[in-house]
Amino acid sequence: MIEKHCSCPCPHEWTQSATFIPAWVRETPTPKVCPQPVQPQNPNPVFPSTAVLPMYTPLQLKKTGPETVLVTVSIPAESNITLPTDALEVKMVRKHLKITQSRFFNSVCSVPGIPADTPKLFLGGFVRKDIQYSHAVAQTSTTVDGVIKDFVIDIPISFVIDLGKHLRYPPIHYDQQREYGYARSTPLPSGFSSKDQLLSSDLTEFNLLSQQFYNPLPTCQLLYSQINEMDDALDWGPLHGGPFEEGTFRILQEKMTILIQLKLTFPTRLDTCCRDSNDRYEDEQDEDCLLREDNQTPEHCKPDRDCKHHPHKLDYWLDLLIVLLKAISDNKRLK
Repeated sequence: MIEKHCSCPCPHEWTQSATFIPAWVRETPTPKVCPQPVQPQNPNPVFPSTAVLPMYTPLQLKKTGPETVLVTVSIPAESNITLPTDALEVKMVRKHLKITQSRFFNSVCSVPGIPADTPKLFLGGFVRKDIQYSHAVAQTSTTVDGVIKDFVIDIPISFVIDLGKHLRYPPIHYDQQREYGYARSTPLPSGFSSKDQLLSSDLTEFNLLSQQFYNPLPTCQLLYSQINEMDDALDWGPLHGGPFEEGTFRILQEKMTILIQLKLTFPTRLDTCCRDSNDRYEDEQDEDCLLREDNQTPEHCKPDRDCKHHPHKLDYWLDLLIVLLKAISDNKRLK
């Protein structure tokens, strides 16, 4: 027996009519959404993409401890600053030095006949300037009514410090890869003597020994900074409708010298060369700077035991001085 289903809804079923959509909505085309361009992000806007950095000689390079070096350098800088509005007078300028990069580059030994390079210290950052100036809003022939405005700008700086040659820094250890194999003897084909065999290395294997050294970098600490600046207005003009001696400007040309004192802390002990600091740019011993195959320290990079600054020499003289002082004290007791 075939059951017949009626087209009318059953009492227990719930139905909903279609949502009403106006005709003008159905006729309106769907707008096309264009993808927004992704703005490139510069992780460090202080440094340009390509630049030749100036190099400066430190005013003072002093070893303050077995593992620390004090570096003092003077950096000149110049920039043009455009204020957002016309300025009547600069009231105050606050400056802060901020270092964003301090990277030590150690020197490597050169080949015979070619002078070796000197260690370098790459520094980068910016000077934050907070300029407070007065802006004229109304003036008469004898008065000027103004408001105080504030403008903050970051002036980038980037340079290299030459650390010279009168300090011996920890040497660089280089990574190495060496290939090795095993001997193998195989029988020869027909045409050779039955007593002979093919003696060679095994070409079916590839063995490699890799050595990697993790050279530690020194830490840098900013101890002192001094900024001496001179600002000149480039577009100064008279203030129309104001006193005859008053004027406004918007572009400032700034010249400043930045005195920076840093402390470098190395993970290992530093040694002082016997050569005089005035001969820091001479290179009479660089021809003997050869890196051995076993990755040892070059001969001229090792501490000189004949140097008066060598720690063993200093310990010897200290022990001798202690013995003499004890002998003098014993003689006084006997008397």
